[in-house]
Amino acid sequence: MQRHSLAKSVKLALTLGAASSALLGFQATAQEEGAVVEKISVTGSRIKRTDMETAQPVLLITAEDLSRTGLTSIGEIMKEIATNGASLGLQTNNGNTAGNMTVDLRDCGSNRTLVLVNGRRWVTELSGEVDLTTIPLAAIEQVEVLKDGASSIYGTDAICGVVNISTKKDFQGAELSAYVGEYDEGDGRKESYSFSVGTSNDKGSVLFAANYTKQEQVMGADREISSVPIFGLPANVSASGGRASPTTPYGQFRATVGDVTGSYTLTPGKAGCVPGQECSSERVADFHIYDPNTDGYNFAPVNYLLQPQESRSLYAQGHYELADNVRATAEAVYVNRTSEAQLAAQPLGGLAISADHVYNPFDQNIVGGSFRPIVAPRSFAADSTTWRFGAALEGEFELANREFNWDVGYGFAENKYVQLKNGFFNRTNFANALGASFIDVNGDAKCGTPDAVVAGCVPFNVFGGPDGVTADMLDYVTVAPRNLAQSKMHNYTANIGTELFELPAGPVAAVVGYEYRRESGFTNPDPLTVAGQVLGDNAATPTQGGFSLEEFYGEMVIPVLADQPFAESLELSLSTRYSDYSNFGDTTNSSYKLSYRPIEELLIRASYGEGFRAPSIQELYQGQNDSRPSATDPCSIASVPYTQNADVRSRCASAGVATDFQQKDPQFRAKVGGNPELQPEEATTTVFGFVYSPHFVENMGISVDWYNIEVENFIGTRTAQYIANACYVTGIQSYCDQIQRDFSGSLNGNPGEISELLSLTQNFVGGLEREGVDINVDYRFSTEVGDFRVNWDTAIMLYMGDVGQPNRGDVNTDGDISEGNLVGKLAPGQSGGGSRNKTKSNLSLSWKYDDWSASISAQYVSSLTENCANIVTASTRLGMPELADLCSDKDHKQDNFAFKPGTTEVVVTKDQLAPENKLGSVVYYDMQVGWTSPWDSQFTLGVRNLFDKEPPYAYSAFANTYDPSYRLPGRYAYISMTQRF
Repeated sequence: MQRHSLAKSVKLALTLGAASSALLGFQATAQEEGAVVEKISVTGSRIKRTDMETAQPVLLITAEDLSRTGLTSIGEIMKEIATNGASLGLQTNNGNTAGNMTVDLRDCGSNRTLVLVNGRRWVTELSGEVDLTTIPLAAIEQVEVLKDGASSIYGTDAICGVVNISTKKDFQGAELSAYVGEYDEGDGRKESYSFSVGTSNDKGSVLFAANYTKQEQVMGADREISSVPIFGLPANVSASGGRASPTTPYGQFRATVGDVTGSYTLTPGKAGCVPGQECSSERVADFHIYDPNTDGYNFAPVNYLLQPQESRSLYAQGHYELADNVRATAEAVYVNRTSEAQLAAQPLGGLAISADHVYNPFDQNIVGGSFRPIVAPRSFAADSTTWRFGAALEGEFELANREFNWDVGYGFAENKYVQLKNGFFNRTNFANALGASFIDVNGDAKCGTPDAVVAGCVPFNVFGGPDGVTADMLDYVTVAPRNLAQSKMHNYTANIGTELFELPAGPVAAVVGYEYRRESGFTNPDPLTVAGQVLGDNAATPTQGGFSLEEFYGEMVIPVLADQPFAESLELSLSTRYSDYSNFGDTTNSSYKLSYRPIEELLIRASYGEGFRAPSIQELYQGQNDSRPSATDPCSIASVPYTQNADVRSRCASAGVATDFQQKDPQFRAKVGGNPELQPEEATTTVFGFVYSPHFVENMGISVDWYNIEVENFIGTRTAQYIANACYVTGIQSYCDQIQRDFSGSLNGNPGEISELLSLTQNFVGGLEREGVDINVDYRFSTEVGDFRVNWDTAIMLYMGDVGQPNRGDVNTDGDISEGNLVGKLAPGQSGGGSRNKTKSNLSLSWKYDDWSASISAQYVSSLTENCANIVTASTRLGMPELADLCSDKDHKQDNFAFKPGTTEVVVTKDQLAPENKLGSVVYYDMQVGWTSPWDSQFTLGVRNLFDKEPPYAYSAFANTYDPSYRLPGRYAYISMTQRF
């Protein structure tokens, strides 16, 4: 058997493209030439080998690299690697009320990135995503990121990459760490404390680690860019194009006063109706017709910009050598995480108010009224508890003059989630409180009539503005819904591998294995929520389901050539996996990989793999739930499509929309839900690249990898904006069938509003395609003044869009008109971030000399463009044309494409107004200085966003005027200390 020296293996490993983000990379220490290397398996293969490099690109992040980021959670760290797309984090408030953190390699979607811990699956959310807050950073030894598909090795979800998190094992002694940091605004304070203790000897080891982390909130009001719905527009614009809420603490009530019918609101500064007193019709003078240009509610200041969170974790791990060739391992993890999302006070719409209500000054029945009691904001307190236990036996034996290695393992993981919601209201009680009422002989307001009093009911005053609501009124109508969720996984595995026979170029190695997995889960919304009794909240129904599967797999590595002219090595790897699911049937996926080294310093690699993703429990079994996405109605009189396109006006008229209709509510009412008939996604991944380590520059490595990913039978939903545009702008009738409108005005007093938009989960014939290039340069050198390392890691996205790379205006495989290549364009209204950057790059310089160390890094994010029609629409409505200059290209034009009615023929309308805004490129600089004391303490001082770079303005972003994929505004400083014993 050919053996390789550690020095050679280390040199080759350094060329693997191992670094990624700010100071993310790996370090290796060369030992003496000729030292024998233990065989190990690298993420992306189950075959143990001496060389660390394979035909697939793998990024390695060590514990030292994790520490140098200045971050305290693995979710925050993964968010900043170059290959990560837009993913959930604590900066996502509205849209992440669970407080999760995820990783999204290649911007394919978080549920298309497989997350492993010690090579085994981690428990997923019902959505199929892994919440990285359930993995304690203090327990992590290193992270490997496989930038390739791997379904033939690991099964479902490994379409766009794999993240394998390895926990600490052999640890001797004890370590105590403390960390404190906060923004220069004096907020967002974070504290983290951890303790680790362990011992090891020739027979085994034991490790115990504990960690506590507390993150404090940052309010929207505390940053200028997030203190208003759209920065640059007046804060109270709720008309089309603006984002202020039309549901205000001064109310809206459609009524007729004299001969003027309209939607009336209380004039700020006027008393309106006073609690405990019957309101006379004279108080109508305190009200005026609602003006969407000036009377909207600025909800932004009370929202969290950064959610508060606390986490507590315990980790225990041990291994023991039972015999010379048999080892037992076991590990256990406990994580409890509490967090809170906070939104502006609950908007209440569709209110029916009796003419006989004691506080109704209009003396007429009101339908479609609205009001926002701002006494307290909405809060979503989340409490998540995760348990994981794993045990395994592994070893070696000889049979027929061959050495076999084997392992069997079992893993159990469970996540329980409780969400307590405050600031919500009981629908029935609120209806009672807005019904007929009176002042009794004792001067108290009562519900009902003197002959039929509604027991316990307190009339609710929606006509008195913010000061018209009393504690007694709130006590009667307030509810605190409690939602429960749980996901659970059992996993059994068995593997055996050996070298089958010898070829001239080396031994043929193979591994075969079996896996059985069972997953289940449920969500139980509060009974009041299920019954639709939580006024203004998104109605939801329970989700429950599960599935089991059996899998058989095999992998083989065939050395074709070795030590030949222009063929130092040529190796072929084959793998296949058969998966049999209880709910949809079976699937087989294979991959083929080739690595060719014509000369010692150059490795050329290529791979082609088939992949799949089974539908998640949520995608299969989720009950129908209400959703409130932000979107612009194309039929609103001031919208760009309506004003610019006669076909849009015609389609809106055919749908019964009045020609003077103006959208009042900037959020649609959508209904989402699962589909038990879903089939798995299918994918193919192709990677081709090289790794070059020139002899004439010692310790330099250069890697370049091109990739292409195609996902078909895509599982997903259309956004509300897409469906509305597809109906009225593009003219696709099937999307029009998913839209209902309220022509009575009962919804919010504005006849014509979209009352329901159906967006259920489905398989699309086509799907998504990603194409790009990864580049990494790593160079290390030593001088008299210390050791230096320079690392430059770049991810370039070349294509993002429909399968087959159709041009904009072409018909894609789903029969829709394609939007073309979306690279460099900001997806509007994405709560988790909509950035589709062409280039993300990280450049770092680190230095170490004796007890001192320092580093500086730059994170580059390329520019984006966004649709800016909402700003132009708002400027038109306000009669303030200068506001359109907020768009960098307000006069931008493009061709629009639509189907000819009743046909699949695409009609082009030339040079239509399509205002755009450019989000300039951003560079963040970070620095860190460290010192190790003679008593074995390490002190670190660092600053993130050293030059206080602000995110670019994004007028189509969700909830704020910057996309949450960018860093939180502000300079962040931290200090940490680690004491080793």
